[in-house]
Amino acid sequence: MLARSVDELAHDIRRGRYDGASPVSLAKRVAETLIQCVATAPGDATLDDIVASVRRIGGSLATVKREHVVVGNVARRVLRVIRDEGSTSERGERDGRSGGAASKKLKKDVIDTAHEVMEEMETVSMNVASQSSDYVMNGSVVMTMASAGSAAGLTEAFLRDANKKRGEGGFSVVIAEAAPRYDGHAMAKSLAERGVRDVSVICDSAVYATMPHVKLCVLSALGVLADGTALVDSGSYNIALAAKAHSVPVIVLAGSYTISPKTRAEEGFDRAVGLGSPATALGYGERGADPDVTVINPAYEYIPPELISVFVTDHGAHCPGFVKVLLDEMYSPLDSMLLQ
Repeated sequence: MLARSVDELAHDIRRGRYDGASPVSLAKRVAETLIQCVATAPGDATLDDIVASVRRIGGSLATVKREHVVVGNVARRVLRVIRDEGSTSERGERDGRSGGAASKKLKKDVIDTAHEVMEEMETVSMNVASQSSDYVMNGSVVMTMASAGSAAGLTEAFLRDANKKRGEGGFSVVIAEAAPRYDGHAMAKSLAERGVRDVSVICDSAVYATMPHVKLCVLSALGVLADGTALVDSGSYNIALAAKAHSVPVIVLAGSYTISPKTRAEEGFDRAVGLGSPATALGYGERGADPDVTVINPAYEYIPPELISVFVTDHGAHCPGFVKVLLDEMYSPLDSMLLQ
């Protein structure tokens, strides 16, 4: 049963089921699979046995598509839970609890705490959005970019919360349309339907020309690397560069579960930027299209830390250089490399 669950999850990741989904949906499914791994461990399994099993499964899933950094992050978070609960379990054994009873209690404690971690993931959007009034001021112009569904929910929640708190004075939102998918139009419609009055959509090539009127750029990250680099949807780097040229602050919204101990210097992560379906750029059989044409459609890209003013996470706001401190709090250094 466990092997089947792992194979199905790997298949869904490989086939792109989560490429346009919210990162939290993938994070929760990975957590559920690893909880199943703990629950089905033999009754006499030791702490080391459970850790080895979770590392093996989590590591294999993390390499299916490296751009989904949340997979490895969730595995490390669960491993941290196992190690912390294991310390308590070892004390129980020294107090006279039998090995089987201690193993059973360890599994129960790990599963309960892992479920708490999953519940924490569900509140990420709300916790990030609640900080909106610290950044969005009345009368300001905010630029953002629509995501392909992956991180758009976080940005929308942030702007809707700001709109509620700023009231009639309000602020203006400018959205890059994100061609060729044109998700910007859908995002603008969604915000307007939810009460954000002044929403405009611009073509991606107009970002630089519009930037002098902008007071704040808000982007969302699919992943945050240890060096403060943000993995974002394609097109966001263009906004960050224009913002830098006009001295406009750039805040990047990110759930804590997207923060990874990996860096771009590591093998594989220098080319982790995935390619989207060619169909979103050039429809199959579209009139005038050369049947032998090769379509390269980048789905993700990196924003270096020097272009980011601050990360706004569910654990507060942090400058890019502080990311390594957060990693020490969330993961064990023993699990930096899942597969060895």
